[in-house]
Amino acid sequence: MLKNLDQEIVKIAQQFAEQTGVPADVIRVVVSPYRICPIGAHCDHQGGPVLGMAISAYTLLAFTPAPNMELTLTSANYPGEVRCNLKEPSTIANMGWSRYAHSAAQVFAEEIGETPRALIGHVTGSLPDGGLSSSASVILAYLTALAEVNGVEFEPRRLVQLALHAEKDFVGVRVGILDPATIIAARRGHLVAIDTRKTQWELLPCGLNQKNYRFLIVFSGITRNLISTNFNSRIEECSSAARQLATLSSQSNVGGLHDLPDTAFETYGDQLSPAEARRARHFFGERVRVTRGRSLWTQGDLEAFGQLMHESCESSIHNWEAGAPELIAIQTVLSQTPGVFGSRFSGAGWGGCCLALVDGDQAATVRRVVEKQLTRLPGLNAARVFFVSSEDGLRVVSAS
Repeated sequence: MLKNLDQEIVKIAQQFAEQTGVPADVIRVVVSPYRICPIGAHCDHQGGPVLGMAISAYTLLAFTPAPNMELTLTSANYPGEVRCNLKEPSTIANMGWSRYAHSAAQVFAEEIGETPRALIGHVTGSLPDGGLSSSASVILAYLTALAEVNGVEFEPRRLVQLALHAEKDFVGVRVGILDPATIIAARRGHLVAIDTRKTQWELLPCGLNQKNYRFLIVFSGITRNLISTNFNSRIEECSSAARQLATLSSQSNVGGLHDLPDTAFETYGDQLSPAEARRARHFFGERVRVTRGRSLWTQGDLEAFGQLMHESCESSIHNWEAGAPELIAIQTVLSQTPGVFGSRFSGAGWGGCCLALVDGDQAATVRRVVEKQLTRLPGLNAARVFFVSSEDGLRVVSAS
């Protein structure tokens, strides 16, 4: 999405230098990419497998050590200033954009168990609230910068758990590890295949004989705070289904649906409530799609991989019962556009973006057709269409 990341890094460092008087050549910048999930939607909170990829849209955080424990932040996307004393707990609820900084600060202070040093920073995001995991991206940016100024280095899996702790227990969204694990582990040109139960991952290159491809993002212009949607209740329905299926099938040590065999649902699914049965049906179907998707990606069969994306989105709509009307309309346009291998919602589906895997040789035509079709749909005046590329994961760079 950013045409020149290096230029954007220099730009944010210069803005920060002008605000603070800190020389630009000593400023450090966290590059924390956003992520997409072509297949594996709504699986990570149940310990299921997922496929993720970091993309060329980012949180950028320019920072320098603070002289004390007072964290101070400004944002290019939001007004005001955030101040947070790392020694004093904060109430996170209803803080707007600052709740992510407060949550990261509290988790960091808890983790190191001593008097931490704070930072002064300026943050910007390519597309905040867009369904591309900007919340995980910005939390990881704050945690990484705090670690840098305190001389702390977190093992990748521990950093995943800290980001998860911040978003689940302080922000209040019951996410899984898909977002932070993808952002941390990603490498350009690869899918990240994540075993969310074990917090392990593997990098999957695309097959050597694959067609040229691009990922197209359609931002609806509609934003939703997941706390205000049915996202958390959907997860509770999955957890309830897992508990009941475990009891009915005499399975022990079941922490989520992924700990159950397909036969448990096939045999006892009709004893669940209709809503719980639909959530479980989505999970078990998506688990199969992830397994098939791994093979198809490494074989370079993008047409078949794209078909799995389409099936995943259909299940998200009908079984997970997500999808704002505007996103469903966008998804319909994408699925009917020649040159699109497959498409689905990006994120939970109540707002934000849709994602399409596109034949690279037809990319420009696909974009023109999609943009034209969107003008005919109501409620999408703020929609944006752009391409993203695969990107490396979380890192800290010099601004000079």
